[in-house]
Parts: sequence; C-alpha cells; structure tokens
Amino acid sequence: MTGGMDSEKLSARTRQPGHDRTFAVSETNFIAAAHRCLDPEKYRVVDHPRELAAIFTDMAGALGVVPEASITNVATGRKLFVEVKKQGPQGNADERACKHHTVQFYKTIHAAYGYDYHPYVTVFCESLATMRRYTLKAQYLFEPDNYFLWTDYDLDALCAYLRGRCSAWLDAGDV
Repeated sequence: MTGGMDSEKLSARTRQPGHDRTFAVSETNFIAAAHRCLDPEKYRVVDHPRELAAIFTDMAGALGVVPEASITNVATGRKLFVEVKKQGPQGNADERACKHHTVQFYKTIHAAYGYDYHPYVTVFCESLATMRRYTLKAQYLFEPDNYFLWTDYDLDALCAYLRGRCSAWLDAGDV
C-alpha cells in the first residue's frame, strides 16, 4: 500500500489521535457561558453529566455517552444535553457529532425521557461554526433547533440560543 496510513505509519506518528486536548478550552468556555446566560434560580447546569453513560445496555453491560453539559429546569425537571465540538480547518468532529442526531438515537432518548423534543444539541465552535464546508452541511444533517454555530464564542448569541431552547423545551408547564 503506498501513501496510505497503515498501522506502522500511524504508530510512528509523534502526535497520536487523542493528544490534541484543545477541545477542553471550548468545553470550559461553554460551561462558564451557560452559567452566565441562565438564571441559576431557574436552571441547573451540570458539567459532564453521567446520566447517559449507561444508556446503551445489553446482557454484557452498559455503554453510553457523556455530553459536555446538561441543563435542567429546576421547576419542571425537563432537561437538555449539550455536546460541544470544535476543530480547526481539518478533522472529523462534525461527522462524530452526527451520532447524536440519528433516527435511532432520537428513539433511544425518547424512550428514556418521553419528551416531545430531542433533548440533545450540538454547539459547534471555531472552524465548525465558520467554514462553509461545515456550516452548509450542518443545515442538511441536523434539525434546526438541535445545533448552534457558536461563532467567535459570542456570548450574546449563545445566550439567545440557550434561552430559546430552554423556553421552548424546558419551561413547558413551568409554575
């Protein structure tokens, strides 16, 4: 095989997959921003909630997902989960985000929560929020309310998005 990435070439790389931890900045930015955007008397923001960590189960055990955050309306108990994805001009974070927006994942989450909305959103940062090859595809791969392009980490824009989702989804029946 010529030119491809066989296991020997992959092993020889000094920078292995998983070495890039710059995503942590975007995740931390999101958690801080969510706390600033949302009234703490009304909403609870949890960093890396574990409640979906065992959502996929069989006789051999459980697997799942751990999103960057969950947001819960304290009065109604309704919630949403937030995945934060960032990358530079190259990568596949957008493709990895698709797993949370498949028909079967929608069914799985609906069976667990019974909501009339899909409570899993993806916030795209950096190149994912600005480069045409990502932003154009997002319109065709994700439901309009289930993703947000967080351009330049604009706090006001994120606040408007989060408040809109909370109002539409979490506040139903709020007392």
